[in-house]
Amino acid sequence: MKRILFLLLALCALCAAQEMPLTDRLPLPASGSGWRFDIEPQSYLPDNLFEYINGEAELYNDYHFAGMATAAYIRGDDMNMTYSVDISDMGTPLDAFGLYSRHRSPELEYAAIGEEATVSELNIRFFKGRYFVQINAGSFEEAVREEMLRTANAIAETLPVAPMPRELALLPQENQLPHSLVYYTRGMLGQSLFPAGLMAKFVVASDTVGAFLVLTSSAGESLPAFQGFSASLKERGSLLAESPGRIEVETPYQGRILALHHLHWIVGVMGYKERETAERLAAGLIANLGE
Repeated sequence: MKRILFLLLALCALCAAQEMPLTDRLPLPASGSGWRFDIEPQSYLPDNLFEYINGEAELYNDYHFAGMATAAYIRGDDMNMTYSVDISDMGTPLDAFGLYSRHRSPELEYAAIGEEATVSELNIRFFKGRYFVQINAGSFEEAVREEMLRTANAIAETLPVAPMPRELALLPQENQLPHSLVYYTRGMLGQSLFPAGLMAKFVVASDTVGAFLVLTSSAGESLPAFQGFSASLKERGSLLAESPGRIEVETPYQGRILALHHLHWIVGVMGYKERETAERLAAGLIANLGE
């Protein structure tokens, strides 16, 4: 009985944490530290996010953005000692990862904040569960960076834990270049017929190449998308080989592309030098998908 009660209380606590208003997740300035709110906490929704980040609002909304809480901090009245915090609810862990993945690249500095964080002199970005967090510095002052790191860790501790999206395992981990995996909600490779998809870089036989997977749910959806992609490839490149469910094309900007239609998936390899490299990686992608 006690065990059941404990589990119920834990579940209630988890639900309460998940339903906490976003503005309550913004840390209060530490007492006696000299830091204070420069701009008090504000909230934004999908229909007015452009008022805050006009240039990136469409990208956020592509990832099913649900809401944001933001505030700016300053130490005393020193305009060199400022930073801002944006906490975004993206609805699902997959969308939170997706938006985060659009802001990262393998050469950046990484830290163990939330599930993963990129850290630079001017910003910190991380995701955890369904939340994406961005902290921007107002200067290069080391004290600002230290306060940003403290704030990032404080926020991460309040965010509920959630399993990593299972879709991220659809591209194999073996030989995958760390921090290169990106999740798209639409339009991957410039294809309007493509729904959501994954892209990553792989190191195969000392060659770094790209791989992609289109996340179609049925053959009725994936086959027309594959046919449209094949037609697009032939229009903008030189056909090297083609057979049912398979095409290889040399393109001016992306190099060689090998694409295959497998069950209800579209898989591909791009930017390779040797066909054997593409064949080996494509076989690994298909094997990872299973039946």
